[in-house]
Amino acid sequence: MNFFGKKVAIYGAGKSGLAAYGLLLEKGATATIYDDEKKACATNSKSALNLADMIVVSPGVDMKNPLILEAKLDGKPVISELELASLFSCAEEVAITGTNGKTTTTLLIDAILKRAGKISFALSNVGTPYSAIADKLSLSDVAVIEASSFQLEGCVKFSPNISVILNIFPDHISRHGSFQEYAKAKAKICENQCEADAIVFNDDDEVAREIAMNSKAKKIPFSLKRPVQGAYITKGVVMFKNTLVMPASDADMKGVELENLLAAVAVAMEMGVSVFDIAYAAQAFRRPKYRRERVMKINGVDIYNDSKATNVSATLGAISGTEGDFALIMGGKRGDENFEPLFCALDEKVKMVLASGENAQDIKECATRYKKQVEIFETYEEALRYALSRAKELDVKEILFSPASKSFDKFDNFEKRGEYFNRAAANLNGKNGLACKK
Repeated sequence: MNFFGKKVAIYGAGKSGLAAYGLLLEKGATATIYDDEKKACATNSKSALNLADMIVVSPGVDMKNPLILEAKLDGKPVISELELASLFSCAEEVAITGTNGKTTTTLLIDAILKRAGKISFALSNVGTPYSAIADKLSLSDVAVIEASSFQLEGCVKFSPNISVILNIFPDHISRHGSFQEYAKAKAKICENQCEADAIVFNDDDEVAREIAMNSKAKKIPFSLKRPVQGAYITKGVVMFKNTLVMPASDADMKGVELENLLAAVAVAMEMGVSVFDIAYAAQAFRRPKYRRERVMKINGVDIYNDSKATNVSATLGAISGTEGDFALIMGGKRGDENFEPLFCALDEKVKMVLASGENAQDIKECATRYKKQVEIFETYEEALRYALSRAKELDVKEILFSPASKSFDKFDNFEKRGEYFNRAAANLNGKNGLACKK
């Protein structure tokens, strides 16, 4: 697409919007950044949108925003930053989506490809916006893209060489309106793929499987439950079809996290990476920060920070990786999260549930219906102090901070929340004492 001389408005002045702005200027467009709030790099004058020939939408902007709907009614093309970047990229594209595990899988695939000698870049939600480097990539490079539903919903023709669907659980319903619309946004990752492309999908996830079956791309399943014509685990060994890849225990992943490993193995095998390089990279790989991160041991109790768990399904995944009796600290922003699947699944391994945050009372009320007790605290630090004070009495071996909630009640993002929890653990290291309950 030729952008020379085109008037393009970028809606949203975040990292993605700024990267798109830079790319468009390089391609000769007359670009303007519009933001709802007036910022140094952006205008809040709606004339920027009215005068534009085309609008590029940042992930934080809802495609149902009245200004976007108005632009569409006027016949203006509206695309996401992800699609814009892809238009200028010559690289092979591997795009990963799913409710949980996107970052881990993206970084693991990137690590495996680098180990195999490929020039690979982990992009989008993992840090660097795709637009920042899209036109600098060559045919021999690989763009490994973490693609959220927010980025995918604005895609029209985006078509990666390999798409990956990890899982699809209810999430971001307030943004998408319904689970069906959320799943529809996820499905855009493979909507334009052809027979020469491939889709790697979780055969254990009904929605992911249904989306894959409707795709024209070559289908490569993975499963934690049974052997499939793709990646699976049998007798503790990761297999790809009939090829032994590695012992599952060699990877720094447990429980449902192993889905991420299987997805990465399937992608790497499809790309012709050797089993040796896959096994070596997977063994050396460590999960991202705040994804069931082991923080420290205090008085014989392992402390884990899973601040990245912003929904119930993520917390259930973290719980599947616990090895002994544990205490669970949760809570955050009040939203549309349903905690019933969590309390329905908790067993006798969970010795304490402690909640803090805007939705703490909601969590307690849900737990009561399942005859589970929840203690409420003003802060996560107080909850952690209380859990440590009773750990010996209840024979607790691990304390898992896995909020099952968004962070926006008190924190800008899950990273800030994770930083806070790590500082709290450091403050309490070696200290005892009962926390004050709310």
